[in-house]
Amino acid sequence: MSHAPVTLRFSMLLSIALVCVALGGKAAHGNASSDHKSIGSYVSCNGTSDDTGGAMKAFAAARNSAFTLVVDCPVRLHSGVAVDRGIFIDSGTSVEFTGSGKFIVDNLFHPAFIIANSNNIKLTDWNVVWDAMLPIEGSTGGYEIDGRFVGSPAGTKTQPAGAFNDLVLTKWLSANRSVHFDNSQGWVKSVWVGGVNPAAVLFITGDTSDVVFKGLHITVPPTAGGERFLPMAVSFSGNWKNNQVVNGRTPHTADYVAVPHKLTFSNVYFDGTLMGWQGNVRDATFDNIESHRYADLQDANGGTTGGIGKWYPPPHLFYLNDQNTDPALVNSNIHISNVVDSGPRVGVARDKGGSDGMSGYANSLKLGCTNCTVDHYSTNRPDGFMDVLPSDGLTVSNVTATFDSTFLNNVFPAAIRFPANGYSHITFENIVLRDTADSPVKGPFGHATSATNDGIVFKNVQVILNRWPSNDMPVPTIAGRGNDVTIDFLLQAQQRKSTYRLQENGRWSSTSP
Repeated sequence: MSHAPVTLRFSMLLSIALVCVALGGKAAHGNASSDHKSIGSYVSCNGTSDDTGGAMKAFAAARNSAFTLVVDCPVRLHSGVAVDRGIFIDSGTSVEFTGSGKFIVDNLFHPAFIIANSNNIKLTDWNVVWDAMLPIEGSTGGYEIDGRFVGSPAGTKTQPAGAFNDLVLTKWLSANRSVHFDNSQGWVKSVWVGGVNPAAVLFITGDTSDVVFKGLHITVPPTAGGERFLPMAVSFSGNWKNNQVVNGRTPHTADYVAVPHKLTFSNVYFDGTLMGWQGNVRDATFDNIESHRYADLQDANGGTTGGIGKWYPPPHLFYLNDQNTDPALVNSNIHISNVVDSGPRVGVARDKGGSDGMSGYANSLKLGCTNCTVDHYSTNRPDGFMDVLPSDGLTVSNVTATFDSTFLNNVFPAAIRFPANGYSHITFENIVLRDTADSPVKGPFGHATSATNDGIVFKNVQVILNRWPSNDMPVPTIAGRGNDVTIDFLLQAQQRKSTYRLQENGRWSSTSP
């Protein structure tokens, strides 16, 4: 028996090793170490075939810390209006993207990925491309389940959302989390959060905790127009807790319901969004956020803004709100830092003023919470900076916001608005607000008129306008007690400066240098 010379065998082994190194330690997709496994073992990796079934198997196999799933190739996940083709990310799942890894999704009014009552999840360097288009009328005509299309009555909207909630999520919670739905005392399903939230790429609901997104890249194709922007990146919502029987009379309190908590998002990149984050969450951090092209829902010509009849809710980069009466469920301990919301804006504002009405606008931040912070936030949205929802213990600091009041057709104040009641211990500090309109006529602030306001503070807040049509600056009405508000105005074209201070009687005093 003859043998290859030792030097030849060594050369062959060295060549194989170099090939493996060049392929990231794997000779091909599908091979990996014992604690990492390529998604190539489950899918075609060509980025064009529908690999939803294989991806579902991959995620199911990776749960309970079985291995880290490595997405190292393009994977197309086709669902459209098929509500049972979203992928559930279960407890103990770790997924990381490398190389050319990405998911191409086209979910319509149901999620691409669902995290429901799950924990200990680590998602690293995710790269998701949403490639679809919402119907401008808000109707898909029905939904698909088990490969069968189910039509809906004419005139109804967002049918897949309801079907996902009632037929898919409810069933999953029952089978996997022992939530038993007893309809003998009134109809009950998974907690309904509306027709738009389930359209998110990532739908996070219920008693979900300890989820870490370290690197999250959600975009549309570079050539996509505003009519093809994704409806929502991430949705948060409350849902029934595990291991219980619920019926039509079960109250929505913390004894029975939980909201997602202990979540971390860092190094996030969005491009081509309507809504970024939306919903109800606790104990969450958002750090190093970069958002680019954004829009409101529109048709291919950039019109019909907000959809026919303005059915789509006004979108924002952050829209963290809740309607809970149980203090244990309200948004709390949310920390947002190092945000650059640079735009550009695609399309026009939805409201033109007058008989057109007031349906809303796409300002950057809409937030209501308890014990929360926003720090180092920059936005160039012409729609404006922030709506402050009812909050207790909110500090907003180190903000630069550039907007255009004429873009909003002078309908809304674009800097800071207080559209509700219930503001306590609210601090704005080190804020620069710049209106680029040549001759603005709409003031930058909304009014906070409730006598229950307690401790609204503006410290080192500067407003820069080109000019203003009267000698009195556009200061807001701020009622209540314990308020300490000072605003510096700079009128560039008129070369005027003035400082306004709120007095105890609710009136303003002014000084000029």
